[in-house]
Formats: sequence, structure tokens, C-alpha cells
Amino acid sequence: MKPVSVERSPKPKNEQLKPAEVDEPYLLDEDLGYLMGRVFAKNHRNCYQELSDLDITPQQYVVMIKLLEKGATSQNELGLLVGMKPVTIHGIIRILAGRRLIETHPHEKDRRLHMHSVSAAGKEIVNELVKRVQKVGIKNFAPLNPTEQETLRHILKKLLPQDIDSQNTIEFLTRKNHV
Repeated sequence: MKPVSVERSPKPKNEQLKPAEVDEPYLLDEDLGYLMGRVFAKNHRNCYQELSDLDITPQQYVVMIKLLEKGATSQNELGLLVGMKPVTIHGIIRILAGRRLIETHPHEKDRRLHMHSVSAAGKEIVNELVKRVQKVGIKNFAPLNPTEQETLRHILKKLLPQDIDSQNTIEFLTRKNHV
């Protein structure tokens, strides 16, 4: 049996897509979500490389810093504050506690909850972690002048849930099954 040949019309390179729902051509390199994802990936990769010799991931760094900012915090609240899923935050807490970088103790009033805080050993390396992550930020955002960096920070904060640190937002997110 002979293979059936299928005729395909050659598409010119760099052809712009034109979805039916929009009147303008679509270019991936102009898509905000795609661009944010690329910038995130670059920043995450650079942070990972900068912290790797300390055996700390960027996510572990974020958890430790947020615990220092907030003090003793439950796993669910911590996950909401840093925007991580429960399974992710659980794994990070387990790893950091296993390395004795954070401490876990029962909640004073609700014995079902455990509170997490940065241990003395964790506090010893925090300054080095912050210094390295700031170095990455300086490198990654060097193409922007200080005013552009502040504008970007303002825009990114605007895209996040409003007032994530407030108890009202945490209760709202919890009701919406985000926990």
C-alpha cells in the first residue's frame, strides 16, 4: 500500500494569527501573560542559582521571609499570604522544619493548628539570603530606571488580590475554597 500524501499549503514565516474574537492580529511576543511568565521564569532561575549553594529554593526563601515579617503563622494563612497551594506550602514547611530553619509548635488556643516561625538557625542565614536575592533583583531589573521599577512594582501589586494581609481577605479566600 502506498502512503497517502497530504497536501499542506505552506504558511509564510512570522504569520500573524487572527482569532475570530478579536479584530487585531495576535502575536505571542506581545501577550502580557506570556511576557510576565518569561520574566518570572528568568527571575526564578536566577534566584535559584544564587541560592543553590545554601540549599534554599526561591519558594523556601519566600516562606522564611514571610514568617519573619508576620511572626508565628499557621500553614493555611502562610499559604494564602505567599500565594502557594496547601500541598506546596506543606512540603516547604516539612523541608524547612527538617533542616531546623523553622520551628513548629501547637497553637495556643486551637490544638488542631500548628504555628510556624523562623528558628534561631534560620535567622542566622536570613541576611545572606536577602542580600543574594536583592543582588538578583538589581541584575534582573537593571534595564529599568528607578521610576520604571517603582511603576512596575505598583502595577504588579495592583494585579494581586487586594490587601492580602488583612483578615477579611483571608476569610474571603477561605470561603472561596482556596485553602
